[in-house]
Amino acid sequence: MENVEFHLPINDPITVFGITLLVIFIIPLLFSKLKLPGIIGLILAGMLLGTSGLNILDKSASIELLGNVGLIYLMFLAGLELDAGSFMINKSKNITFGILTFTIPFLFGFLICRYILGYGFLPSLLIASMFSTQTLIAFPIVSRLRLTKTLPVEISLGGTIITDTLVLLVLVIITSLSVNAGINSFLLLIPKILVFVIFVILILPRITQWFLKNLMSNQLAQYVFVLATVFTVSAIARFLGIEPIIGAFLAGIILNKQIPPTALLMNRIEFIGNALFIPIFLFYVGMLIDLNAFVSGYESIKLSAILISFAIITKWLAAFITQKIFRLKTLDRQLIFGLSTAHAAATIAIILVGYELHIVDINTLNATIVVIFVSCVASAMVTEKAAKKYAITFPIGKINPAESEKVLIPVSNPYNIEHLIQFAEYVSEKLKKSPITLLRVMKDETELPKVQELAAKAEEISHNFGIATEWAIRVDVNISSGIVRAAMEMLASKIIMGWSGKYISSRRWIFGTILEGVLAEAKQPVYICSLKQPIEQLSQIYFLIPRNAEFDPSFKNCMNSFQKIVKKVRQQVTIIVDKVHAENVLAELPPIFGKAKLTIIETKRWDEGFAHLKKIDSNALAIVISARKGTIAYNNDIQNTLLLTSRIIPEKNVIIVYPAIHGTSVIDSRSWLSGTGQMVAEN
Repeated sequence: MENVEFHLPINDPITVFGITLLVIFIIPLLFSKLKLPGIIGLILAGMLLGTSGLNILDKSASIELLGNVGLIYLMFLAGLELDAGSFMINKSKNITFGILTFTIPFLFGFLICRYILGYGFLPSLLIASMFSTQTLIAFPIVSRLRLTKTLPVEISLGGTIITDTLVLLVLVIITSLSVNAGINSFLLLIPKILVFVIFVILILPRITQWFLKNLMSNQLAQYVFVLATVFTVSAIARFLGIEPIIGAFLAGIILNKQIPPTALLMNRIEFIGNALFIPIFLFYVGMLIDLNAFVSGYESIKLSAILISFAIITKWLAAFITQKIFRLKTLDRQLIFGLSTAHAAATIAIILVGYELHIVDINTLNATIVVIFVSCVASAMVTEKAAKKYAITFPIGKINPAESEKVLIPVSNPYNIEHLIQFAEYVSEKLKKSPITLLRVMKDETELPKVQELAAKAEEISHNFGIATEWAIRVDVNISSGIVRAAMEMLASKIIMGWSGKYISSRRWIFGTILEGVLAEAKQPVYICSLKQPIEQLSQIYFLIPRNAEFDPSFKNCMNSFQKIVKKVRQQVTIIVDKVHAENVLAELPPIFGKAKLTIIETKRWDEGFAHLKKIDSNALAIVISARKGTIAYNNDIQNTLLLTSRIIPEKNVIIVYPAIHGTSVIDSRSWLSGTGQMVAEN
């Protein structure tokens, strides 16, 4: 075998590909911990490792190929996520906002580039079209708060369909004028475009429907067929003189009618694209950027400031005019602006096409990356703030409790099984209809003897207390994913987990804990129990409730689950609550709390509540109502609940409750990085 000499930049395809995979694995994890958009992290990594940065990796043919594949895949997913059905709801408002959010940024962008920045006609058109794009990267925020069916969110979705479609039509004109060099050549291209559109709209759906129907039992063949269709349509588009990403986008629009959003095929399409092709594309874009030109040249910095300012201002103006036309509320406008101001998927695709066709220069490409970063951060911040205000001002109806309950208790420590089973009996009123499920997730069959010991101990405990239990085993290399999978399969209504009270470890910051893994993926309410003695021996209860918790649709059900415990110690119940929200919280408490002798402690900060809990007796129970990221009660302080508990009250009897999440998105984590992916609201 021939030896490969090591030199920089590395151009060996296997080594380049291996390093690229390590980057797309590590960078999103790191940037999520730093609370920064992963899309920027991958681009920055490409800049740093490319020839203009540390000169470690060469932009070899293999990465260039995968980068172009990722670009096609990105635009295919962008078309695949468009839902024409939802567009027809509030059609007039959707069309109006779609036209405004396209024309205002487009006109302002063209005038600025043409007459202020001095760009030529085609570069001005291209950059102006970039102003008009928008990517719904903040959609998971409104989805978690159950706002997906509200008017401002539906307007934002409809506007995105229109503006991105119009932008790609403009791109057809720009690229044809650039390649064919003249308006006459473009006019000759029109018949080809019409033939192509007729083929995609009339013929392709019939072919796709026939193949998918006949390949129903072969999932592998279905995926390969979809992939072949997308790239064949893109190749036909290029042959006719149309940019391939237009073909991919149209193929996505056509195929989204043939592939149900919840189908396994859709899951595989999104997973492979968002896990591999699109991250490689973002990394490849970073390698194209000239870092030296950006850090040493004033032009990129000046251009970035101008583009950012007008990109955000014009999107705000479109939302403002829409608000005035339809007499919407201020919160409606804020939510529409927050959702529509992000530039990501289509933006980067368009500017890359312009750069490769030499329509725009390296300074424009550099400036666009800054626009993407700032607009994504601004979109997330504005949307989260507006969505929480919207959820408080126009609260969604409370969630009705299930007719029957199915409680899941993952067990690993034999010493806390008794406490967990007892606690499950207290927080569930309908256990007689369905036994408690005790779950053990093991990595392989070597753990079976330990599982049998746990099962025997659990059976003895449940028999002594007269509580019906059943045993379940799952095999999974990841404990938290095994728990979540079991909870989904058995339709669990509650998850009760034991906890030692220790939270700090050398690997926690990067990989997280089992608890964090379950909290990130499970939709059910999760009760984390750190009990030092049986429930029967406790004589006091302290509830620590965060601000805005009373507006969560699951709050009342969450507090209802503690009725038995409150009834047991009804003379010793203390509520620790934010001063501003105290009255609202008391109004939402179940009737059993009204019969107790309540003590109210008002606080101003979340950690101040833990200071009060530090003083409680050993026979008291501290119940901390927490919140998961994206929900209405979540904030920067509450994210440290587990850490504060382990530091301040590790020896106390503590229950930490994370209420159920409703209306979340079926969206891959990589979709959040790219701003693409099918989004299905579960309401």
